[in-house]
Amino acid sequence: RATLRRASSAVATLTELDVQHFASVVGAGHAITDRAALEPYNTDWMGKYRGESRLALRPGSTQEVSRILAHCNAQRLPVVPQGGNTGLVGGSVPIADEVVLSLSRMNKILSLDERAGSLTCEAGCVLEALQEYVWARGFTMPLDLGAKGSCQIGGNISTNAGGPRFPRYRSPREI
Repeated sequence: RATLRRASSAVATLTELDVQHFASVVGAGHAITDRAALEPYNTDWMGKYRGESRLALRPGSTQEVSRILAHCNAQRLPVVPQGGNTGLVGGSVPIADEVVLSLSRMNKILSLDERAGSLTCEAGCVLEALQEYVWARGFTMPLDLGAKGSCQIGGNISTNAGGPRFPRYRSPREI
């Protein structure tokens, strides 16, 4: 188990006023500050990496994400985006006390253009739910991973995830 430390001190420290602001943006129930409730956000699923975030935010829309990031930028608060937290290299685990931006509530399928074979969804959609949705409509999801029941499409795309369908369909960036 490794505890990582941030190299730069050019960032600010989270204050109670920041937490109150974020709670007003996402709703009090989606601004997580309880130490026990923060544990899954601070540790990767293999238990190899550990952060010390004191706040995890669960926005429900791109507008909320925009407001969160605008405030973090203005206040110089570090942020780590987090999807399903299923990666093997600790990329979604906070290094120290960053604000965790969990996209798990942003899990809506917005549209499927059956003519073009194009799916539009939010970043927090679980891969397996997308696979089931398109399969029921006669399509195949080009991406398949062992963590499909918990990994999220935003993380899959941002990390250019592969999987067993890679030889046929290529990487997410090539699809």
